[in-house]
Amino acid sequence: MSQMLKALLLEKQLENNKMLNIFYRISFMTGVNVKYQATFKDPVKLWNGFLIIVSLIGLSAQYCLVWNNRSEPFAESADAICTANQAWISILKLIYLLFVQHEFYDLLHTAINGSLLHDLGIFDLAINSKQYLLKEIKTILNDSWLHIKHQLNFFTFSCMMACGFYMFSCIFANYYFTHIQPQNFTLQLPMPALFPMWHDYGMTWPYYPIQYFITGVENSICGMCAVCFDGIFIVIVVHCSALLEILHKLLEHVCDEEIPQSERVKYLLCCARLHERTFRYYEKINGMYRTPSLAQCVLSMLVLCVVMFMANVGLEEDITLFVKMLCFLCAAGLQIGIYCYNGQKIITQSEISPVAWYSSTWYNESEQFKYIVNMMVLRTNRTLYMQVSGFTTMSLMTLASIVQTSGSYFLLLKNLSGMD
Repeated sequence: MSQMLKALLLEKQLENNKMLNIFYRISFMTGVNVKYQATFKDPVKLWNGFLIIVSLIGLSAQYCLVWNNRSEPFAESADAICTANQAWISILKLIYLLFVQHEFYDLLHTAINGSLLHDLGIFDLAINSKQYLLKEIKTILNDSWLHIKHQLNFFTFSCMMACGFYMFSCIFANYYFTHIQPQNFTLQLPMPALFPMWHDYGMTWPYYPIQYFITGVENSICGMCAVCFDGIFIVIVVHCSALLEILHKLLEHVCDEEIPQSERVKYLLCCARLHERTFRYYEKINGMYRTPSLAQCVLSMLVLCVVMFMANVGLEEDITLFVKMLCFLCAAGLQIGIYCYNGQKIITQSEISPVAWYSSTWYNESEQFKYIVNMMVLRTNRTLYMQVSGFTTMSLMTLASIVQTSGSYFLLLKNLSGMD
């Protein structure tokens, strides 16, 4: 029966790798190799470093635009400030991935392979409910990966939609103002930026293509790095939640008649082993994301605030700007939403754990059985949180707080703009 579990996990591994093919390609385009084990000297990291340098050049051009518009109303610089904050998030993630992508590989492929369920020991016991338990495990894994698929697809579509709108709308805008209203022409790029040394050359060769390439790379990094970094988070956190759910399902049957009295302590020890593996997996995830998530939360709050302000301005003055900001709001909002929504899944499942251990008819079992239950109730009584450094946790409460704070700053910006 243990071989049947291994066959199930191998089947799921092939399905999962096939489902993540597009994700692997997007990650590789950002200079991150999470499909295969990479060494520190992997050549793909040269591409990662190149993208970081080009994005920093584009970021400098954005701040040149903000400085050039320092005497103008805030609305003239808001788009540049908003996209610059998003670029900072992506650049910081790229730098982080440059050094620790091998650790992300381990976390990701632990989820893909289901390796924490290997050699669990339950299916080597003399119990009668192996087929049923195997079916339950398969159902939970299928549901979790279906959830991962939906999240990844929707998030990838949102990021590509926002980046694509920025990337191509500037071409049509430049063409329109060059050929139809040349008196109102202002050079537009994939990211709002100003290159002072090339500003007077307009769309002439090779100055415009160089500017377009630099800001285009910066633009694409904002989308692709978000998909790569946050996509890994989706996979590993949803899988961690699924492992806890599998544990709770196994505990439901610990005192069933299908499990002989002589095998129940061994069965319970196998459940304790799964909890230990899952807890260590959670600790690794939390350790990898607790620091980067702080920058994500702070910058996302600023981005959401400015995006709402620019969407409001665009609704009143420029419908194109409104659509652009709406796309940006969807992608940026999803970015922080992914952290909080999936972090809440861990909280919810970990809160169930003490009840799951206690709910069996342990009072009719042996002293050893009671001792294990008692120790596991004490061990699981602490709720697991995905931490945002030492400040807060990834939860729906945090998401509501971020949205509320962003809304408050948006109203402040709107009032200050009205005063001007």
